[in-house]
Amino acid sequence: LALHVCTFIATTGLVGVATWAICSRMTSTSGGAADDFFAGGRSLRWYVVAGSLMLTNLSTEQLVGLNGSVYKDQNLAGIWLEAGAAIAMIITATVFLPRYMSLGLTTTSGFLGERFDPFTRTMGSVLFLLYYVFVLCPIALYTGALAIRNIFDLQSLPLWSISAIIGTFGACYALFGGLKAVAVSDCLNGI
Repeated sequence: LALHVCTFIATTGLVGVATWAICSRMTSTSGGAADDFFAGGRSLRWYVVAGSLMLTNLSTEQLVGLNGSVYKDQNLAGIWLEAGAAIAMIITATVFLPRYMSLGLTTTSGFLGERFDPFTRTMGSVLFLLYYVFVLCPIALYTGALAIRNIFDLQSLPLWSISAIIGTFGACYALFGGLKAVAVSDCLNGI
């Protein structure tokens, strides 16, 4: 158990220091705070964006949930979800992302506002927010807490408290570092 804790702290600290060092050397090529936060200052290289796209898709919901489901059911059909996601990410990166960037857009809701109207932009934002709050984040926090509790043998702690700690650290990291820090740390964690 002590080895697990030491390895976790050392690896997390190394990724944090390396992310800070890399991000501090990147210069922003955009003019606004929104671009700095949502588009990483438009200073991210293609391999950082590609790595972040791939590794954002691989979270505990896939590593714990999908693998557990495939093992339990003895059916590899669930793996097609990830293969299909890889195809969708390639299409997104090669077709849609260049169009977004050429239009100066940083979010999908921004695209909806440009393409349609402000009401559609607002409705899209509300739907995305509701999906993240009630579907995606709870699943990711639950499976992450489950993994941490089992790896570090924290059976005495309730899952909600581990989820709250993970959520707090993740929110602070994303809020203070922005997309640049998240994308760089995604790539470093993938290595």
